[in-house]
Amino acid sequence: MTHRNGIAAWIVAFRWPLALFLAALAVRLHWNLAIHPPEDYVYSDMHGYVSRGLAALDRPFERHEYAAFFPYGNHLLVAAVKGLFGRDAPHALGVTYALIGSTIPPLAYGIARRASRYPWVPPLLGALLVAHYPLVSLGGYVLSEIPFAAATLAAHLGLTLVALRGRIRDAVFGGCFAAVATAIRPQILLTMALLGLVWLPFRRAFGMLRLRHLVVAFVPVALVLVLSAVRFHHHTGRFGLVSENATLNLAFGRCHAAKIESLPDGKGHGRVHFQPPSFLQMRAQERRGKQKLLDLEPALGYDLRYEGYIGDGKAHMAFVRECVRKTGVLGQLKYAVTNVVLLWRYNVPWPDSGRSQWRGVAAWWQRWSRNLYAVPALVGLVLFFRPRRRPAMTLVCVQFASLLLTSAIFFGSGRIRAPYDPFIMLLALETYSAAALLLAAATGRLVSRRSGPSRPQTKDSG
Repeated sequence: MTHRNGIAAWIVAFRWPLALFLAALAVRLHWNLAIHPPEDYVYSDMHGYVSRGLAALDRPFERHEYAAFFPYGNHLLVAAVKGLFGRDAPHALGVTYALIGSTIPPLAYGIARRASRYPWVPPLLGALLVAHYPLVSLGGYVLSEIPFAAATLAAHLGLTLVALRGRIRDAVFGGCFAAVATAIRPQILLTMALLGLVWLPFRRAFGMLRLRHLVVAFVPVALVLVLSAVRFHHHTGRFGLVSENATLNLAFGRCHAAKIESLPDGKGHGRVHFQPPSFLQMRAQERRGKQKLLDLEPALGYDLRYEGYIGDGKAHMAFVRECVRKTGVLGQLKYAVTNVVLLWRYNVPWPDSGRSQWRGVAAWWQRWSRNLYAVPALVGLVLFFRPRRRPAMTLVCVQFASLLLTSAIFFGSGRIRAPYDPFIMLLALETYSAAALLLAAATGRLVSRRSGPSRPQTKDSG
């Protein structure tokens, strides 16, 4: 009976996270198994993840230069699923991505419960994320966004718990998931750097979050970086960390070319090109003569080409230097603003943008995310970045700020924004709640003034 009572007490204590997980799982299993199986959409980026996953399974130690071009975390997940359940196991990937995606609402609920001042915000945020289409949709493709979002939220929750309880095991929990996120998309390293910059001057405000906790949390990340560097050198003979595509993305962000292509050089490198979908869609709108406040305005032309390897950082940085020289500081600032605006405008998130049956739905949700969440979240970033008064919400602000900074430096899109939607939605809901209470208080004062002071009633002595 004691054991049963313990389980019942645990279920009662965690009823909201459990309910959110089960509801999200029902939605995602239906999507991934009945409507949009990931196995039916293996092309372009998705084909790349699957092929690299199979290569890691079949030839784990074979040297191949291109294997270091992309972060490897997601294709190792594909390799693990294929290795455990078989290469042709029906729906194995769909169930895996559904399970991972189902952790997002309860993790976001846990963060909001510790960061928000309003009791209705955590369950509302979790409920909204159960059927939040951008995250449901991306879980129907073999892409890195869903594993990255789940790992980032888990790492963030661990860090928040450390600040509240000061337990080393919470630091280990957060650090392990931060390491997983690093292997999937190393842009989280910028978030870590911003966190350090915020923590250092305000370290007393972050409760029990001490230097030893940050060191413990960084140990798994450092281990992943060391192993990544070894892997990188094994495949390329060069020194690097997780992947080699950062300079290519930087060239896109600083030059605003819609396409960068490498040409055969006679040394085994073939013709390879990349085109950011958000830039392609902006370019298509320009060709149609659609009027916009912002355009690409490429510094060196819409197409950039060079002979050699697509991951040649020296070639990319040569483009970057020339583009910065040609546009100047103001031109680069305009590029940065355009890149951030692309998180919400001028593009429909890919891959849905390439499929007519999903394009309209994705476009509607892109508008919904922009109109309902973007401005309130930006307002919340300013209002709630208060390390001394609101340390937990300040950590949420750091996540949003890191997305804005990453997009400004490289480029933005709805797909790039989606993993950060839980943080954006939390800030927006907090802003709405604060505004509603202020409005209610102001209305109450106005009504009180109009009604005037109450007069004491006296009996007529007649």
